[in-house]
Amino acid sequence: MGWRRALGANRRVARTFRVWACYFLSMSESGIATLDALVAAAAVGRSPARLRQLRWVAGELSLFVAQYADQPTEGEQPPVRRPRTVRDWFDRALIGPFLAAADAGTLRRRGAAGRPSGDATRSVRRSCLRILARQAGVDDPVPDEIPRPAPLTRVDPVPAGMALGHLSTRADRTRSAGAVRAAAMAAVTRELGLRTGEMAALTLGDVDLAAGTLTWRPAAPRSGPSPEPRTARLSRSTLAALRDWLEVRPALVTMAPRSKALWVSIRGNHDGSGVRRPPGMPLRPNGIRRSHERAVQDCNVNLAGEPGYEPLPRVPGRLRPEEPEA
Repeated sequence: MGWRRALGANRRVARTFRVWACYFLSMSESGIATLDALVAAAAVGRSPARLRQLRWVAGELSLFVAQYADQPTEGEQPPVRRPRTVRDWFDRALIGPFLAAADAGTLRRRGAAGRPSGDATRSVRRSCLRILARQAGVDDPVPDEIPRPAPLTRVDPVPAGMALGHLSTRADRTRSAGAVRAAAMAAVTRELGLRTGEMAALTLGDVDLAAGTLTWRPAAPRSGPSPEPRTARLSRSTLAALRDWLEVRPALVTMAPRSKALWVSIRGNHDGSGVRRPPGMPLRPNGIRRSHERAVQDCNVNLAGEPGYEPLPRVPGRLRPEEPEA
């Protein structure tokens, strides 16, 4: 009879374990679902890039809670409590340790684990936390500020004009898609000062050749709603460069006819997993930067030694015009 009592006790323990496991699992899933809903609500009216950032930070926060919540701590450091309400996700007692772990690189899911985050990544992380906290109706939970980097010095008008002229001449001479795209992208960057994310977000509908204008969506600030779209009249040279690009672009998107992005890839590539992607796919900000680097290298090689020319930097932002003082 003893084995029967032992079996019954084991069954009761197993039943109790299943009940508690289901409780903690449902609580965890509920918390993640709540955070996902908060991200979806906070992303309304914001750019796709900001939505990806919000999801990334929410994923880091969920991973931190899964790894460290209710675990014993060293010294006098209070333990991290598992969030039970939306407000609990933004308790300073949770956000402080989370930022310390995330900034140190312990929550990385890509790249080298333990590599600390740079200032730009740390700044974006805090901006997203503030956006989510405001959406949840709680006070700012971020305990510190990341100083803004010093503004980049812009390229002088003389070498910038020489580079634009070289790219335009090369595009007229070769009529290759890469040369035409490089000339158009450089002209838009120099005239309107668009950033790489803003350039990547441009669509065909943003260009009005008849009116001679370009409409773009400015990058969102660190916190707060996204600015309204802006429309600017283009110079004749920039408009001509865009017109040339729009004549070349249709041949590139034959295998991606639904692509509405203004800037598309020239050649096929892969998506990082070995899957081949055809030409005509929308350029991401990294693709914009790589295209700029190739154009800069061409200018620096071919214009070296020309009177008044100085080598252009690889950073696209240096080609933007000087911003007026506030």
